[in-house]
Amino acid sequence: MASVPYKLSCVLIGHNLDVRSVTATHEGYIVSGSRDKSAKIWKPNGINTGYCEVQTLIGHSNFVVCVCVLPPHDGQPLGLILTGSNDHCICAFAPDSSKPLYVLEGHTNAVCSLSAGSNEKTVLSSSWDATACVWNLDGSTNPSITLSGHHGAVWSVIQLPSGDIIQRTLTGHTDCVRGLAVTSANEFLSCANDATVRHWNATMGACLSTFYGHSNYIYSISVFPGAGVNSFVTSGEDRTVRIWKNGECQQTITLPSQSVWSAACIQNGDIVTGSSDGIVRVFSADLSRQADASLQQQFADEVANTSLAAKQELGGVKISELPGVGALLEPGRSDGQTKLIRDGTDVYCYSWSAANNEWVKVGDVLGASGGTQATSGKQLYNGKEYDYVFSVDIEDGKPPLKLPYNCDEDPWFAAQKFIHDNNLSQLFLDQVANFIVNNSKQNIPLGPKDASAEFCDPFTGGNRYIPSGSCGEASPNIVADPFTGASRYVPSYGNGVSDSVQGSDSGSTSVSHAVLENCPVKPFFPQKTYLRFEQANLSAISEKLIEFNCSKAVPSVNKIHEKYLEGIIKLAEADATENLFHFNLLFILLEWPEDIVFPVLDITRLAVRNAAVNSSLCSGELGDKLFKRLERFLVSDSLPANQMLSLRTVCNMMSHPVGKFLFFKNKNFLLSVIFNLAPPFNKQVQVALATLLLNLAVATKDTSTPDSHGRARAVAAACVLLPRLSDTEALFRGLVALGTLIWDAHKLQDKMELIESVNNSKEFTALLDKLSGGSAVDKATQCAAQVSALIRA
Repeated sequence: MASVPYKLSCVLIGHNLDVRSVTATHEGYIVSGSRDKSAKIWKPNGINTGYCEVQTLIGHSNFVVCVCVLPPHDGQPLGLILTGSNDHCICAFAPDSSKPLYVLEGHTNAVCSLSAGSNEKTVLSSSWDATACVWNLDGSTNPSITLSGHHGAVWSVIQLPSGDIIQRTLTGHTDCVRGLAVTSANEFLSCANDATVRHWNATMGACLSTFYGHSNYIYSISVFPGAGVNSFVTSGEDRTVRIWKNGECQQTITLPSQSVWSAACIQNGDIVTGSSDGIVRVFSADLSRQADASLQQQFADEVANTSLAAKQELGGVKISELPGVGALLEPGRSDGQTKLIRDGTDVYCYSWSAANNEWVKVGDVLGASGGTQATSGKQLYNGKEYDYVFSVDIEDGKPPLKLPYNCDEDPWFAAQKFIHDNNLSQLFLDQVANFIVNNSKQNIPLGPKDASAEFCDPFTGGNRYIPSGSCGEASPNIVADPFTGASRYVPSYGNGVSDSVQGSDSGSTSVSHAVLENCPVKPFFPQKTYLRFEQANLSAISEKLIEFNCSKAVPSVNKIHEKYLEGIIKLAEADATENLFHFNLLFILLEWPEDIVFPVLDITRLAVRNAAVNSSLCSGELGDKLFKRLERFLVSDSLPANQMLSLRTVCNMMSHPVGKFLFFKNKNFLLSVIFNLAPPFNKQVQVALATLLLNLAVATKDTSTPDSHGRARAVAAACVLLPRLSDTEALFRGLVALGTLIWDAHKLQDKMELIESVNNSKEFTALLDKLSGGSAVDKATQCAAQVSALIRA
């Protein structure tokens, strides 16, 4: 009779970054460790399926890479829990406490594996510092034995029942050994980056057999209880978990994530996994513990969508062929060395910092799929045809370096490759990229042919800007709840204060005030500060949030316990502090149905105003997750309230450095929103769109590296948006944005090209003529006169 295949049992959501390690105890508990710097304990529900989170373990200052649970004693359900981290430390926790009992210090680099010793009072660790350590848990915080001899990172260490300690003293694998698992008194299994599993006899020092099945790095291996070499599971960078029986791969489970960092066998025969999407999943071959059909279908759909995205390309190179984030575990060869790293379908550039002994994320890399067909007139370089082969003088007295470039490449991608190929300092990146932009004058546009995928500067970030102030909005109008009809809480629809847009001082060196001398008031542009949407009735938002959380309209998986709602609401307060647990709950609430999600968006809009919350919620993978939630509401068929609140959230996040970086990272998408969000839209959406454009103008001014291409695209967006606006406040803000973009252009030539493009927009010039007939005291009319004088001087 054929065995029942493993299928999804349950999904455990709690971590907000990669789950790097999972382990299961004899009693059925699960412990997970994550890049969010925490570990979590999950308890079986006591029914057929499901686990509940019972404790979050906090104590590390960097990623939690590995977890280990020692056998329990004194009738306790769990023994001592140990976690290893990139902060070089091991924390020891009692299962009923969120803070460490003590910290073990001895490694000088990341701790990448932990395992119980043959003695219940010992634990073994291995590290990137090329050592393994044995620790006696007798109160000492220093290792009792340090094992050295390797020349690189020691990825895993175990102790056999015979007492032998294995840390890869046997040779056979052709790449890094990532995991080890005991099968008998003197035998064990190993898995490696060479995509193989090997069965070893420690006494003979021989490899007994080699198993093939994975197509990429294998990160973990775990043996089913009592099965030994006859039954085990592996997981790896090919997005799969594989179940092995009698030396053969019996089943392959594909996950909707790029890296399956860890897999462990549970005492009841189930399998638990931790992956790069921040989710812990349990799979079972027991029909009574398998998830219902709807969850199975949702999982299948997620896998299918991820598989499709994995086939995408970057500059002609398959993204799936770039190294995954696991490559960041390998130390760099020299200071400033760079790597392009794939994380899911995204590609990032990292630089090795010798001072900090770690890879530092430089920024995102955006490129075009496909390539340019060979045509006559191209230049040949190293056997390939390019639109341009620039000669770049880097140092006096030395011959220039060759920089090949095709017009459908991202300039920053090409610049990064040039720096890497020629072993140049990362400090040249912006200089080289802008050299490409400024010198590749051709008939076809720079960047990908699809305008929605056009490049943005992925490397200029929040650390280059410190905002000089912020502006608020007027008190909200209280109107009927658009979804319930009641006159209680609705999203704040205030248009904003008119005096929040600041007049300039006489600071421009390239545009004379003489062109504006006939204007009745001081110029409204250039705008120097970001506008924020500040005001809110927090108590009303809270009431609506609690009401919806209890309603049948919210699926049970997206409901949270009422006691946690208070923490979510506090994120909106001015003195809010960073809280990863509440951030994760916020993401759960942001999955509410579209017609009732508006109070959650309002909380988010208020939360990102706060610098501490902004610096965490808008950073790294957490920021990417937030923006993906907002994207679903920034489309034409979304409800106006959700469009408005999502736009306001983006505007508010820009007034802090990390939020500004997240904006630049997604600038192309936001510009497409300004271009494509078609009327009719209500006046609140109009004001939010115009404010987004205005903040974009301020951000463009604040960026240390001139981006004439980005400025030109923003001006084009203004010329499209403004004729669609009917609200006076929205028109005013949009005009100030356009004036700021032109006024602050760095070069006279750039300024003249912008003015020419505006004058070529018949719809916009018609709008200016129409506004010129308005009231002389109306600020939109006054600003229109100033813009008219600027573009027609």
